[in-house]
Amino acid sequence: MMNATFLFRTRPPVGRACLRLGLAALLGAIPLAGHGASPDLSMPGELPPQELTHLGVQAHIAQRGAMNTGEITQKGADSAASILQDGLHNRADTSQSGVGNTAVIQQAGVNNEAQIIQAGMGIWGEIHQTGLSNRGRLEQYASNSYANLNQVGSFNQLSVTLTTPGPLAPITQIGSGLKLSVYR
Repeated sequence: MMNATFLFRTRPPVGRACLRLGLAALLGAIPLAGHGASPDLSMPGELPPQELTHLGVQAHIAQRGAMNTGEITQKGADSAASILQDGLHNRADTSQSGVGNTAVIQQAGVNNEAQIIQAGMGIWGEIHQTGLSNRGRLEQYASNSYANLNQVGSFNQLSVTLTTPGPLAPITQIGSGLKLSVYR
């Protein structure tokens, strides 16, 4: 009788055996990092080129508070970028290259900076700022481009560089102590 009890206690219960077998099966199903698997998620791995296109990428940043930084860089076609900031000393930068891209920056507050740099064809850029001592800069190196720039407040500065022939972008500045620089 003592031997039967001893054998029963040394043998693992059926539930534990099933659990161990299940865990072993799960571990065997997990792929290990090696050929074809890149541990760096920023690396493209072995995807075919048609899956690496940047068509129609959208990026949006919304920030509220003080001293925020928002930066979006896009390469490709039909991309959209928008940055919305409300507060003090915020900085928004958007850089795009490609065809049919759109960038919009909206800021409200004091001492904010907005910059859009675009290159390509058929692009759209907008900067809207309200408040005091804000700075906006738009550069477009493209054909068939559109820009819309608005500032409301005092001591705001705006710089516009457009390399395409055609009409100047609509620019609105309302307030006192304003500065506007246009380069063509």
